Amino acid sequence: MRKIIEDVRFIQDGTMVFGDIHLEDGFVERIDYKSLKMNSDYAISGFVDIHTHGFCGICCDNTDVDELHKLAEEYARRGTVGFCPTLSVRSLKEYEAIINAYREAFQGEYKGARFLGFHLEGPYVNPAMVCDENKKRVPSIDLGELEAFMKKHHDMIAIMTIAPELDHAMEAIRILHRYGIIISLGYSCADYETALQAIREGASHITHVCNHMNEIDYRRPGLIDAALVQDVMCELDMDGVHVNEVMLRWLMRLLGPKRVMAISNGGKYCGFEYPDGFELEDGGIVKNRVVYREEAETESTKDLLETFQFLFHTNDYDLYECIRMTSLNALQRLRIFTGEISLGKKVNLAVMTHDMEIKDVVINGKSIY
Repeated sequence: MRKIIEDVRFIQDGTMVFGDIHLEDGFVERIDYKSLKMNSDYAISGFVDIHTHGFCGICCDNTDVDELHKLAEEYARRGTVGFCPTLSVRSLKEYEAIINAYREAFQGEYKGARFLGFHLEGPYVNPAMVCDENKKRVPSIDLGELEAFMKKHHDMIAIMTIAPELDHAMEAIRILHRYGIIISLGYSCADYETALQAIREGASHITHVCNHMNEIDYRRPGLIDAALVQDVMCELDMDGVHVNEVMLRWLMRLLGPKRVMAISNGGKYCGFEYPDGFELEDGGIVKNRVVYREEAETESTKDLLETFQFLFHTNDYDLYECIRMTSLNALQRLRIFTGEISLGKKVNLAVMTHDMEIKDVVINGKSIY
């Protein structure tokens, strides 16, 4: 299938250019360069959300195939072209029904955002760092069970979050590393040396930096210190509540755009706008675009489109850096090479107006709209 995206600005080899992008089945077949027109649209690599619990009324921990197809389409309508459904703490056995549903839903052709593998936020996390209702669901590490689970489902798992201070955590990290899983440290009370050891064993990713881990203590270095000084990729929730905006700004400066992956950390209420104080059907309260339950913040209602707009309009980052943090870094982390617009390469694109509103989304060479 052929698709031509006409009269757009786009970045090629680090330089802003202008012209027409000719796609054949999603691959860049030809580029016709032109003279720039003012207020023209942008074509950018679509957003990739590697930490999302749901969107537009649908939870990711879902076994209804039709609902999963709808979920993929809803992500795409807001510019997210790929997602890692994130499943919170439960036993490995409890993950299986959800994994099997996704295996059925996302084989072959389907419309919408690409399923890029699960992000399992557990089950091997520190009980002290999860909400009360999930504490009883946290199992101890069973290396035999983990090996059997990975042997059966490793092709469906992209990322697994683990607390490195747990008994047998280092052995578990070695198993995950052997199966090619991205090992993320999180939900953890680990000290600095334990975090360093986990990174030496193969951990290369940090789950939502600052959240569900020990706070920064200038006398006792911990996981956040390890995240800052080691060459690991760092998820950041940029809603301004999970990490306040002042801390967010200096964290991003320290890490640099090459090490930051913006995440939505959203749930089923993500993608909707609610007035402050709005009470949700499950009893949650929305304040500052974040859902609170029992006075504790949980998921965000801001998606990656809003995060991209926040980065582009209110921060000192150029367009390429904004694309890096909302798309390219995650794609590279997942070893998927569909982000750079260049001849012969496959791309999934969001077409944005000059003021960064969604105009079109093109996945596998087909328009979502």
